[in-house]
Parts: sequence; C-alpha cells; structure tokens
Amino acid sequence: MKLVSLRGLIVIPFVLLAALAGTTIYLFSNVTLSNVSDNVGLHYIREVENRVNDRVTAFMAPLSILAELNRDAITHHPEWLDNLDLLAGRFYEQAIPYPYVTFISLATAADGRYVNSTRDPFGNTSHHVATNYTSRPGQLEAFEYDPIHYVGRRIESEPVYENYDPRTRPFYLDAVRKGDTAWSRITPYFGYQSLGVGLSVPIYDTDRQLLAVMATSVALVALDNYLQSIELVDDAFVFLAEPNGDLIAASSNDPIYTNVDGVVQRVSLVSHQNPILREAAQQLEPGIHRIEVAGDHYLYNIRPIELPYGQTWLIGVMIPDAYYQNMLSDFSEGLLVMVAMIFISIALVGSLIARFIGVPIMRLNNAVNADSLRQIGALPNSLSHVREIHSLGQGLKGMASELSDILQNLEQKVAQRTSQLKDENEVLLEQSTTDELTGLYNRRGFNVLSEQALQRAEHDHESFALVLCDIDHFKLVNDSLGHSVGDKALHAVAKVLKGHFRSQDMIARYGGEEFMLVLVGISQQELMERLQNVRQTLSNKPILQEMPITLSFGMTYLASIQDMSLADLIHDVDSKLYQAKNTGRDKIID
Repeated sequence: MKLVSLRGLIVIPFVLLAALAGTTIYLFSNVTLSNVSDNVGLHYIREVENRVNDRVTAFMAPLSILAELNRDAITHHPEWLDNLDLLAGRFYEQAIPYPYVTFISLATAADGRYVNSTRDPFGNTSHHVATNYTSRPGQLEAFEYDPIHYVGRRIESEPVYENYDPRTRPFYLDAVRKGDTAWSRITPYFGYQSLGVGLSVPIYDTDRQLLAVMATSVALVALDNYLQSIELVDDAFVFLAEPNGDLIAASSNDPIYTNVDGVVQRVSLVSHQNPILREAAQQLEPGIHRIEVAGDHYLYNIRPIELPYGQTWLIGVMIPDAYYQNMLSDFSEGLLVMVAMIFISIALVGSLIARFIGVPIMRLNNAVNADSLRQIGALPNSLSHVREIHSLGQGLKGMASELSDILQNLEQKVAQRTSQLKDENEVLLEQSTTDELTGLYNRRGFNVLSEQALQRAEHDHESFALVLCDIDHFKLVNDSLGHSVGDKALHAVAKVLKGHFRSQDMIARYGGEEFMLVLVGISQQELMERLQNVRQTLSNKPILQEMPITLSFGMTYLASIQDMSLADLIHDVDSKLYQAKNTGRDKIID
C-alpha cells in the first residue's frame, strides 16, 4: 500500500475544498438569493405582525372582560338595578386600570334610567360619572366621583342633556336587535381627534325578559400612536383596517378620518393620499402579496385579527424589496471572499501542522486510546519541539500518576457530595416555597402544591375546596398605623387561620394581604363552620386595639372534581371575593 504523507493529506484536501466551496457558494448564492431574501423579509413582517397583534388583542380585551363581568354580575343580582348609584361607583372603579376605556355604561329597559363612567379618549385625568335620574328623570348630567356615595357634586362645566332616553341610542338598539353581545361601528368621538369602538350586551332575567343593556367603549388613538411609534425600515408601512378597507390606525401620520362641513368621513385605503396604501387596498385577502408602485416593489402581507364576538380586523405590513435584497447581496459577496481566504490560509498552514503537530499528536492519541495509564507514563520526555505539545506530554505523564491515587478515593467523594447536594436542595426548596413573614406557603408554594391537591382529590374521589380571603381595609392599617403594624396583623391572621384548619390543609399567602386555602376531603358544612369560627375569633380576640381586623372570603366547593381547571377555580373564588368586598366586606360568598 502506498503511504500518503501527512503534509499532502492535510494540504491537498483543503486546497480542493477551498476551490469547491468557493464555486458552490457563489452559484448557490446567485440561485437562492431571491428565496432567502423573501424569507428574511417575511421573518421581519411576522415579527411586526406579532407585535401589533399582541398589542391590539391586549388593548381590546378590557371591552369583553368588562361587558361579560357586569352582565354576569347583574344577571345574578338584578336588585342592583334598584340602586344605579352603586353601579356608577362600580363602573368608575373598573375603568381606573384602563386609561383608554372611555365609557362603561348601563341603561335600564323598564324606565330608561342611565348611568356611566366616562373619561376623554386620550386617557387624561378627566374622569367622572353621569346619570339621567339624579336631578330629575331624563336629565343627563355629569357628576364628580364620590368614594362613599359614588355620585358626588354636579360638574357645572359639563353640558346638560334634557329628555335623554338611552333606549333610542345605537348601543342599546344594536344589542336589543341582535339579542346578544354586539359591536358598534367605529366612529370619531365628538370633539376629539380620535376614533372609538364599543361593545354592548343585553342583560336578561331568568325568564328572558330584558332588564338592561350594558356597554363599553375604547378610544383607538392609542393604537394609532403605537403604530406610529414602531421603528420600521425605510419606506415600510403597517396599518390596521376593517375588512372593507376603512383605516383604524396606520404608521403614517396622515389623518384617518375627515370632517368637512360637519360631515365625518372615514379614510379608506382606497381613498388614502399615499399611493402605496391605495395600491395595498387592491389586495385585502389574508396572505402574502407583491405590489409595485412607481417602479418600486414591495413584499406585502395581510393577517386577520380575530376579536371576540365575531369581530375581525386586518393587519397589513409592507416592506420594500430593496431593504432585504441589498442586505443579503452584500452579505453573500462578503461571505464568498471570507470563505475563500479562510480555506487558502488553512491550506498554506497545513504543511506546518503536519510537520510539527501531526506526528506527536498521533503518539499522544495512541497512548490515550490504549486505556492504560502505564503507557501514558512511558511517553518520552522530549515528545516534540513544540512547547505546547511538549508541555501536554509532560502533563499527561504527571496526570497518569496522580489519577491512580485519585481514582481510589473518587467514588467515596462523589457519594459524599451527592448526599450533601440532596440535603442542600431540600433546604432551598423549602425556603423558596415559604413566606418569610407568616411562615405559610408563598405564591410559588401554592402553585406547586395546589395542582397536586387537585389531582389527589380527583384520583381519590374526594371533595375539593378553594378559599380566597383578604384582610378588609388593610391599606388603611398600613397608612394609619405603619407597615410594621401591618406585618404584625398579617402574621396574626396567618396564625388564626392555621389554628382553625387541619394539618393536611394547605394555607398560603397568595398576595399582599390575600390568603388562599386548599382543602381536600372536607364537608361543605365543616368548611363553613371553620370559616365562621375564624371570623368569630377575629371578632372576640381583636388582633389590633386601634381598629378591628376582619376578613372577606370567596369560597368554591366541589363535592367531586368536575371539568374545571385550577385556573377556573381561582378565577371563580376571586370573583366571589370581589363580590364580598363590594357588598359590605366581613362575609363569606360561596
């Protein structure tokens, strides 16, 4: 057999590979540049679309949340319609977390009484309530919010509307006509440079008799501002539109509606002053499209956004071909030059590698692969003139002698360390799931153990109960008596809860002043008695002398596990706690 020199074995293949790789990359880049560039463009478009979709979905979510929440609450408590001032306060407080929710309103079917929470479309501080029954029937007026009586002083600067009957308004008629939740048309707000859209829902009693219509509305100026704030590549566009092409928001700062002689006209893609958006109007079907405007080519994609209750909007993103094609073309040329230089350099250096490294490395390789510490120790003292290889040989020889001693004690040390790590991990797990102040499980501990409790109840066919309780007026304790007293109260409440429940029941500090109880295999009567005993103990043995400490409870009891997830159960007890808080506190809602 003819022997091949190590120099030739290294140099010749690298020279051939350099030539082959350079030719292949050049041909491949020319053939596939178009496909690769399209993928780069589509990846950019998808990223923009995902950001817009997430923002729109989150932005519109409060409409359906508020509508469904109030519909369900009033359906179960029709007596609330006898006191609309209470609903005024409820609507006002519900709107606080959502600065662009402009209206939360309700109109009664029987007598046309109307109440709402209203603020200007730009999320400013102008936030008040309005009714059409406070001064006299049918007179719609604005009032300041009063945290105690809910409807405070009349706001003199706001206009008064006589004979206001909400039952003739579009939001009411749309919901009644549909008999279910209905979207309003997108229209500009009167006196404001912003579009708005609303969601109205009829509320029926158990006999399907109409009680009232609940409505919410949101200002779309925030979506327009968001699209204009996105940093796009040059000459790129993103827009939000209805399926008929009417604009909702766009990255360009052109107006999205006009007002000529009092007549409001929505701007459509078809009539837009920008020729690129006008061309985009010709392709509103979801999917990838290509358009050309004045010789410039654009990659264009339409993606639908499915909102609740059958509402669909469209996201359109357009980017110029020149953006990603030029970028990839420059990259391809630079890559070709770089790869050629690398392979040429490798081929030139190959001979040196073969001479000074190849032979000693082979001897080291043979000694190591022999799986014998004795053969490694037999390597010559002067293995190579290359300093690093010489040092490697000496190091291996030294390691061979040390390894003999190390291997004898290694298993014992590994076993000891494994035992230590196990003990440390158990301590860390306990610390990470325990609330430092109360000694109860923390939120993480609840998340870990509650699912296990639910599965155990289902497997053993036992009852499952979830209780969420909250210290009433706890903010007043912290504000008036200080956080140290608040911490004392939290610790004392935790102690009371632990004293009234079984050792196998899980009690967790769920939030700041919220506690969550998870109970398996307990009767509903016993659970209610234990909760009442907690309330009685807090009443008979006050935690603080300065002010009473009471708890509000939301309870969900399942005699057997049904098709409900833990998230559903948490949502249920949270709603019941909210109900307890809003109907007097210091009570149990089951």
